[in-house]
Amino acid sequence: MLIDLHCHSTFSDGTLSPKQLIKKASNIGIKIFSITDHDTIEGQKEAIYFAKKTNLRYIPGVEINAEFPTLMDILGYNIDINDDYLNSLLKTIYNKRIERNRLMIELLKKEGFKIDIEDLEGISLYTIGRPHIARILLKKGYGTSVSQIIETYLTRGKKCYIERFKFSPKRTIKAIKKAGGFAVLAHPKKLRLSNIQLESLIIELKDYGLDGIECFHYSSDPHYTNFLIELARKNGLLVTAGSDFHGSNKPFVSLGLYIENFVIQDTINYFVTNYYKKS
Repeated sequence: MLIDLHCHSTFSDGTLSPKQLIKKASNIGIKIFSITDHDTIEGQKEAIYFAKKTNLRYIPGVEINAEFPTLMDILGYNIDINDDYLNSLLKTIYNKRIERNRLMIELLKKEGFKIDIEDLEGISLYTIGRPHIARILLKKGYGTSVSQIIETYLTRGKKCYIERFKFSPKRTIKAIKKAGGFAVLAHPKKLRLSNIQLESLIIELKDYGLDGIECFHYSSDPHYTNFLIELARKNGLLVTAGSDFHGSNKPFVSLGLYIENFVIQDTINYFVTNYYKKS
């Protein structure tokens, strides 16, 4: 089955609108789909509207960055996009992100870069972060690529980096669950933990309400994917799969993943039981 439960639109750092993503997913034969923009659900109404015009099974989603020594993202699915608690949490993250961008731009200006906060206007429909700032600098003739600029100036330990505000994993999962959602640990490989450390973390997150693990992702090789599947099954968690598609911002990632039905069937059954029968 061709599915994709992790991709990004122009409401965060993707290059396709929700409408374009829905059309693309439908055209290539994806059966179950979710747009999971970073720290925002502003694009969900558009996605839901256009998904209803297709045979595409669409799940409202979000990807929230949680507090952790390395990169931890929690995916939320089947969320009520009108939930007050979730919207309040995301609004706080949004406001903190604006302040962070301002501080990073001030640091860049001190280093001699000709950039102002006004340069960020209109470059994203909602969420703006380091890739957007780096892209502006690249257009102004600085650096050789977006990744090179980020790694040189906008990464932890570099002169122009400001730490991002994050809620704890417990609070993040709570917000997803209060919105009627299904919480999934995204791309575990990016946590940079040993297998033993990851299993210990999974047990802790499960106590907070974690429902699944994103086992299929471009960051995981087949051996690690199989380990994640077994880890999910061992802990009674569901298996999910996502491309992490960003359009031309990640040209090496294509939309959609072919997954054997028996591997993902429990997840599909969950969504059918808990979402489609409501809609």
